[in-house]
Amino acid sequence: MLNARADVATTLPSLQVSELESVDLDSTSDTCSTTSSFSVRVGNDEDLESTKHAGAKALNSPELLHEHAEGSLHLTSDLKTFVNTCIAFLGSGVLGLPYAFRKCGILIGLVTLLGVAAVSTYAMMLVVQCKYKLKRQGKTVTKYGEIGYFAIGHAGSAIVNTALVISQTGFCIAYLIFISTNAHKFLEVSKQLVVSVCVPPLIGFSLLKHMKELAYIAVLADVMCILGLLVVLNIDLSYMELDHDNLETVGIVSSIPFFFGVASYCFEGVGMVLPLENAMQNKRNFMPILVSTVVIITSLYATFGICGYLAFGNDTNAVITLNFEGSDGLATLVKIFLCLGLFFTYPVMLFPVFEVLQPMLVCGNKNELPQNTEKKNIILRAGVVLFTAVIAAYVPDFGRFISFIGSTCCSLLAFILPALFYLRLFRDEPATFRTRLHQLFLCTMMVLGFAMLGAGIVEAFDSIF
Repeated sequence: MLNARADVATTLPSLQVSELESVDLDSTSDTCSTTSSFSVRVGNDEDLESTKHAGAKALNSPELLHEHAEGSLHLTSDLKTFVNTCIAFLGSGVLGLPYAFRKCGILIGLVTLLGVAAVSTYAMMLVVQCKYKLKRQGKTVTKYGEIGYFAIGHAGSAIVNTALVISQTGFCIAYLIFISTNAHKFLEVSKQLVVSVCVPPLIGFSLLKHMKELAYIAVLADVMCILGLLVVLNIDLSYMELDHDNLETVGIVSSIPFFFGVASYCFEGVGMVLPLENAMQNKRNFMPILVSTVVIITSLYATFGICGYLAFGNDTNAVITLNFEGSDGLATLVKIFLCLGLFFTYPVMLFPVFEVLQPMLVCGNKNELPQNTEKKNIILRAGVVLFTAVIAAYVPDFGRFISFIGSTCCSLLAFILPALFYLRLFRDEPATFRTRLHQLFLCTMMVLGFAMLGAGIVEAFDSIF
């Protein structure tokens, strides 16, 4: 799933479409859930019925509920977990990497990419360690926001959920920017018109409340996007025979914040770590699989970004597909693949947004009639889609926008918060030299995250506005 940075997007590929009995936000029930708990129920009707009968007893025993839920899920193999993680990291941000290398230079860009990949991976490991620290204390954790709650209270879960909502919404806006930019050049119509045409079907998709209804669409989106990226790389290689003057082989230091934002956008996967690890049968193998996946994905990202820059030099556009104008039918086909792939990925990416917003904005009154709740739910979902469309219609630059999202929400989720939560939860560790050194590293990681966040915001606002 391109940019599958959330529970739903990352756990989907591990399940066969026929296994997805029900995934919903409880929006069609008589009462709304008072928590933002995204439920995934897998199995046959008997499994679901037994889950219902166990519900009343489990409500009084969180541990029993957790054990029952784990027993009802089909745990994934190492291979499926590896595939899930690869798909989760293959995001639309890769399309902006060639432009990022043009801005920052090959050497500094490559070092920055490797650094972001390494620190992001370590941050994901910190989140998993926090989970097991809490588990040893008798607390059940399945989501990133819950770690935030146990680390610093309600503020922690609020910060995580807010950042996740903004980042997921930002991903959807980036998709619309990409689609409208390519369609604008190809069809010679305004970007605003393209976005307007996309809105009605996207609202329709957003009203689907079960992941089963989106499962085939999600798989189709994956296939289209992966095929599109492979064709883009093939076209890049064919253009590399051309000579380009003034290639920036070393780098431009002042552009590091921009590249950092794009790279953070590409590797923002901390929200999917716990769902993937929870769904894994051999949990001890998760860390090696995660590291192996990041090594492979980083190699692909570096190859894609550098080849794109070498192919078009200083003419590299913020969206690499715009460099294919006037090319053969293959270039047109890749644009269609990528646009359709991102279009169908859009509704899947909005699921976590509704997961957080619906309990707060729709389900506040338990005595409200179901039909009134449903109307509010429709307004919420349509409103979010319209909001993303308005922003996408007037943001001029795909590359700078994903850098902005990466520098703000992604650096917060992937650099600052994991280090902060770990320091809070492991504050009772013995004060050894190794512990102090590790704490110093985590503090440095947080300072770096804040510095890049601030620099990225300034750079992005100067460029966009």
